[in-house]
Amino acid sequence: MTFLDIVKGSKEVLCCPFASFPGTSLTKSTVKENLNNGILQAETIIALQKVCDFDIVFPMMDLTVEAEAFGANINWDIDELPAITGKIIADANDVKFLPIPEIGEGNRLGIFVEACRKLKMEFPNKWVWGYILGPFSVAGRLMGMTEISIAIKLEPELVHHVLEKVHGLLEQYASALLITGIDGLVILEPASGMLDENDANEFSNNYIKRIVNVIKDKGKIPVLHNCGRVLHLVESLCATEVEVLHVGSVTEPYDIYPRVPENVVLMGNLNPTETFLQGAPEKVRENTIALLKKMLGYERFVISSGCDIPPGTPIENLIAFKDAVISLKQIANSECNKET
Repeated sequence: MTFLDIVKGSKEVLCCPFASFPGTSLTKSTVKENLNNGILQAETIIALQKVCDFDIVFPMMDLTVEAEAFGANINWDIDELPAITGKIIADANDVKFLPIPEIGEGNRLGIFVEACRKLKMEFPNKWVWGYILGPFSVAGRLMGMTEISIAIKLEPELVHHVLEKVHGLLEQYASALLITGIDGLVILEPASGMLDENDANEFSNNYIKRIVNVIKDKGKIPVLHNCGRVLHLVESLCATEVEVLHVGSVTEPYDIYPRVPENVVLMGNLNPTETFLQGAPEKVRENTIALLKKMLGYERFVISSGCDIPPGTPIENLIAFKDAVISLKQIANSECNKET
């Protein structure tokens, strides 16, 4: 049975936010400690799941780990989350001599493999989905986003050479994550939202399709997340043959649902900062119920956060989110009983 079949056939509303970092308050650990220790990371997420019991378990989202493995510099002091600084590719010569790293050899990729393995062992009867950063987003971190935007028009072959190197790593990384037994893989490609449809197809979606094939060959669920402005890309994103499209808070699910093919589940999109981090529990509840009511009758929709929920988010807000989903289900069931 596919994820789509389960979503359509479920009598319950699935509750699946990108929520992992808030668990650090439960294990009294820092973000940096978790992103450098797969066992600790898993223990933090396990602690959070014991409190919230969400329907899908996610590791921590690190948008730097793939570029760092290629040699990009990381700054841990800019914010609580790591950030790429500088660039390592300026010309074709840099690409030529750029080695494709092995998983876990002098890099942190193995940490996330380890975290996923432990999470799946802990939750054998629950969906566990991993993350990889999408090809264009990794390439942009290696070249610089301004530079890659210019190169797409002036030096497209250079960009493709970078993307081929990136794909070499992502194919290995995806396979290593999937071998742990996890059930799906979320390809995080926020950078493609800046491209027009033709460029998005050439420099992002065509490469995503290859990763999707790797995921499907393992019998797992391919998911595409883009928290950018993707109104112009909905059909082309779905054409990558993913089974799930996950959108951010700037993309209204109600507006794009009719454009999403019948074989694709749509997920999103509560604002991770304004709703979860900054909101009080009552605001979380109100926003959750408002979105679910708007999407009533859309059987291929799963409620989630629009992107990763930040560190420091109160656990009470995550509990309020889960409680709101449950309460709306009870209201819907009560109304159905009245009608019958």
